[in-house]
Amino acid sequence: MIQTQTERTGARPRSPRRPDVRATAGPGTPSLAARLLSDAARPLRFALTGGLAGLLQLVLLAFLTRRGWPELPSNVIAFLLAAQVNFALSSLFTWRDRRTAAPVWRRWLVFHASIAAMAVVNQLVFVVARALLPTLMAAAAGIAVAAVGNFLLGDRLVFRPGRGNAHRQSGRRDHVA
Repeated sequence: MIQTQTERTGARPRSPRRPDVRATAGPGTPSLAARLLSDAARPLRFALTGGLAGLLQLVLLAFLTRRGWPELPSNVIAFLLAAQVNFALSSLFTWRDRRTAAPVWRRWLVFHASIAAMAVVNQLVFVVARALLPTLMAAAAGIAVAAVGNFLLGDRLVFRPGRGNAHRQSGRRDHVA
């Protein structure tokens, strides 16, 4: 007799658009998707999202300047567009498991305020580090400090867990959504 997943496990099958993060690659081995979507992989997802947004900004900058746009307005436009993609990817991928009571527009505003604040921190670190280090190393120091700040602000403020996800922070796994 052929049993459906619901009959075997009592669980409803997942939507085809959402991967089953409980799936395994072999006996007892979590799948790549399960590993990538785990809490432990959040910094990796953050780096992938930020890297993609940075690459998009560079591509847009090159596109606009090659069409004769001045560099400064081109970079501002490229940054602003890349920031929107970064917010969307952060919401849908990096912090996809965070359900919050805050409306999207509020998270969007807080996200942009946090990246603006970290841009200032980036520049301050660059200025201080430039007195001691070569230019590229000083820039890398600013980027690193701002990246850590952006991750922490995203994790603790912008995409903080809503009340329904408080069990994740406390370590309880018995919550039923």
